[in-house]
Amino acid sequence: MVDLAQRLPDSLGEEEMKTLLSRVEILEKTVLRHREEAIKTHERPRRSAAYDAEEDKEDARATNDDDAFLPTAENGSSSKSGLYDMFELPDSTFTFMITHKTLSVPFFTGLIACALALMCLILVFINELDKGTIDNPFSLPAGVTTEVRVAQFVGVLMEEEIPLGLEIIGKGIKQDNARGNGFKLGNILFSSILRLSVGYFFLLTLFLTVIQESDVLAIFFDVLALEFVESIDDVVFALCKRGFFGHILKQATDHSCEIVCKKSHEHKEFKAWLNRFIRLIYFLNGGLMIAGLSILMVRQNDGSYRCRSFSVSFGDDSWEDAWVELDNGNMEKRLLVYSHFNGIYVENGTHNGKPRYVEQNKEDGHPFRSTIPAEIVYCEDAESWVFRHEKISTTNSEASDDKNECDWLLISPETVESFDLIEMAREEYWSMWKGAVVKNYEVYIICNECHGSSDCNYHGHCTNQKCHCDGGELVLSVTLLIFQNLVSSTESAASKDNRTSLTLMKDFNDDTVDFVEIYGRPTYIARNMTDKPFGLLRYGYPDDDDEYFSVFYNSTIIDGGNSELVPHKHFHRDDFGDDDFFQVNNSTSSFQELLTNYTFVLWYSGRRWYGQLSSPTLTQESFVEEEFHAFWANSFRYVPICSKQMMIGLTSELTLSLTLILSNSGVGSKDNETLIISEPSSQGSPQGLSFYEMRRRNRPGTEASGYGPFGVLIPLVDAEEAGFFRCDKEGGNGISKL
Repeated sequence: MVDLAQRLPDSLGEEEMKTLLSRVEILEKTVLRHREEAIKTHERPRRSAAYDAEEDKEDARATNDDDAFLPTAENGSSSKSGLYDMFELPDSTFTFMITHKTLSVPFFTGLIACALALMCLILVFINELDKGTIDNPFSLPAGVTTEVRVAQFVGVLMEEEIPLGLEIIGKGIKQDNARGNGFKLGNILFSSILRLSVGYFFLLTLFLTVIQESDVLAIFFDVLALEFVESIDDVVFALCKRGFFGHILKQATDHSCEIVCKKSHEHKEFKAWLNRFIRLIYFLNGGLMIAGLSILMVRQNDGSYRCRSFSVSFGDDSWEDAWVELDNGNMEKRLLVYSHFNGIYVENGTHNGKPRYVEQNKEDGHPFRSTIPAEIVYCEDAESWVFRHEKISTTNSEASDDKNECDWLLISPETVESFDLIEMAREEYWSMWKGAVVKNYEVYIICNECHGSSDCNYHGHCTNQKCHCDGGELVLSVTLLIFQNLVSSTESAASKDNRTSLTLMKDFNDDTVDFVEIYGRPTYIARNMTDKPFGLLRYGYPDDDDEYFSVFYNSTIIDGGNSELVPHKHFHRDDFGDDDFFQVNNSTSSFQELLTNYTFVLWYSGRRWYGQLSSPTLTQESFVEEEFHAFWANSFRYVPICSKQMMIGLTSELTLSLTLILSNSGVGSKDNETLIISEPSSQGSPQGLSFYEMRRRNRPGTEASGYGPFGVLIPLVDAEEAGFFRCDKEGGNGISKL
């Protein structure tokens, strides 16, 4: 200005000079003000319509008040003046409930989207909860692999709605309302609480879904599916943005909305506290989920969610050439009747990361003391559950290539995830070894643990997952009830046949019952019997009838024929009378001596009832029932069919050698004990069951017939399902008889 004044002509007066300088100063200020406004306009971001309108009002007032300066940066960056912080609301229908009036279309759209997400989550939760049972209310698998466990821990941490809802609440509390252009705090709280509700219900449903899975891919598929349900609000918002639901909702999505917070020391401290609080809630939620999974993991490993005691039934099949290692280390071939290993199996430790189930004794389901039990374990080499015994082998060879994996006798289909044997038996067929693989073999496994009186057939009560009779006696199996006052007898229809009555074999040392138990069933006996027991054989022995024929037996060994047995007459000439129990065994002096005084025993073998002739010295004191096992006692033997035609071409030495091998093994020994046998059954008494004589099993016929270990079964009663034994209580005194 001084230079300009010096250059002015002297002719200008003092007043004119002052006027000119004043105009120049005003012009300079105007230029500076427009320059600042241009800079502000160039740097200003896109903001909501509410803030744009407020800014227009401020410009109209032409104020230079710095406190009215609006934010110039979004998502937390500072404006040029550095006085404001901005938080952009997410693209979600929850935002509609913040930015629009309560009765508006966008607000109701947000409510509907939230209700839809909650409804879907509730449906999933109810569906998963309905899978539970009394003993396992959340339907947890019996166990899971390590891979599945890791996937479960990762899956439960996939949640973001809860941290976002908390952050929006914090921003809403500290928003700047100095000019009255902020969002209503009530709307912010309402929207955020709904968002938190969806988030927590998502976590609850996710946790319940993940813990029920036993497959890694299934876990991640569940997580993705639930995350889609949780993000329904985002999907609806995207459709609104594209105009699918009308122009009103499209306009509601056309601009972003921001919460403006004034920067200050107080705001900075609150922001830091809010971040710490959000992190605390997030890690607290994650910690609770991980703690819950950890508790379930421990309980799963302890077997809390699987049956630890069950009854196994392998059916009626057998293998004639099982190799058995004897106590002296020698190998012997023996008839393996799989049902002899039926009974109770209890979890005992683990094998290859899965539970190991061990066979229990046949008296009361407690562990064997000296008998080596069979076991059901998981075999990693075969990736299957297998039934095996350490003393039974599929071959006599020591080479591992000649044996089945894990020396299995029965094997399930391949499975990696399954810890549940009951499920494997119910849903899958197994394979059995009979010298070759026999597929589609059905195994029955039921749990012995009870959870109510119905599991005890309402004859007792359930305590600690075990059934107890109302009188205080333990029920051996929840599916079979043994009644001490059961009285049974058998009576032949023919007048010449004598009634044969059997009584319970008493056990005075048992704490729970007073009779001998084998495979959880009572044992019946008839003592001091002599000669042929007609009352226990096929009905009908007429004296004179041409329709029948007699089979006479050699009885000259003891007294030269003076004690010849009464002929056993059969109905038809083609009913396999050439192979009869007495016809074969009467050729030995020991058997003829036995018939002068013997005890008839009727006992259960795991699948069938056996009626056998036993020594008269058999007593409760001489019989160790808790260590009895039908297979290891070799209680059922037979001579395999080896006819004369099969011997043709063999030298005398080879024939003698073969005979010695058969006679010294469990396979080749004649069965001079088993007289009758029942149909396959699992019931607790022989009453009402069909019984049979067995033919062509101890001695071959003229040709190789190959009838197997049970031979030809001849029914003792012609009428089907008529049974052979019946109840008979004499005088009401409760004496148990058969």
